[in-house]
Amino acid sequence: MLPTDHLERADSRPAVIDTPLGIVGFSVTLGGEVLPAAPDTVWRLPNGARLQRWRRDSATVDLLIGSIDMPAWDGGAAVPMWAAIWQVSARAAVPGLIVAAEVTDLPADARGGPDSGECLAAVSVENERFMVSVGGADTELLAMQAADGRLLPADWADLLPADGDDSVSEYGVRYHDPARVAWHLPALATSEIARLCIATAWCPRDDDRPAAWFAVDIPLDTAYLHLTAGH
Repeated sequence: MLPTDHLERADSRPAVIDTPLGIVGFSVTLGGEVLPAAPDTVWRLPNGARLQRWRRDSATVDLLIGSIDMPAWDGGAAVPMWAAIWQVSARAAVPGLIVAAEVTDLPADARGGPDSGECLAAVSVENERFMVSVGGADTELLAMQAADGRLLPADWADLLPADGDDSVSEYGVRYHDPARVAWHLPALATSEIARLCIATAWCPRDDDRPAAWFAVDIPLDTAYLHLTAGH
C-alpha cells in the first residue's frame, strides 16, 4: 500500500473507532478464515495514521486508518471523521472476500439501520443528540470500479450486478441489524488486488443537515491523500 522502511513500528491492537454512539469495529474474511482482530504488524505514520498488516499464505491484507479533516457538505466546519482503506493483495487464489464494519455498544436510546444513497452503502445510528454514519461504495459503484480495473479486479465487472441489485447476486452489500454493513466480494486470483474505503463520521443530530452521512461518501483516492498527508 505504501513503503514502510522509514515508518515507526507500533503496538499491535485491533482497529476501532470510538464515537458518541458506540464503537466501530471491522472484520475481514478470506475464504473461510476470519482474520484475528489484532494485526501481525503495525506502523505509525508521522501524521498519526496507522498502517496495519495481516500476512497469510493466500494474501496480504493492509489497513490504512486514521482521522482526517474534511469540510462539511455545505462548506461549514469539519465533522469528526475517520477513514479506513483496506487492500487485499492475493499471493495465491482467494476463494472469496468479506469486509465488514459494525457499530457496537450502542446506548439504550440509540437506533440504527441501513442508510444507503446513490453509490453509497451505509448504516447510521442516532439518538436525540448525535448521528453516526459508516459507509463505503455500494454494489453499483463497485461494479463501475471493477470495470475501470484500477481499484478492483477487472473480471469482477462480470460478477457484481451493474444495476446495484444485491438480491440477484451472491456478491454485493449486506446489512445486519442494528448497524452492520458487509461487502461480500468475489474471489481473487493470484496477484490480483482489491481496495475498499470505509469511512466513519458523526455530528450533532439535525435532520436538515446530516453532515455525518454526507461525509462518509468520500472517494478512496481522496481519503488516501488525507491519510498520507505529510508522509
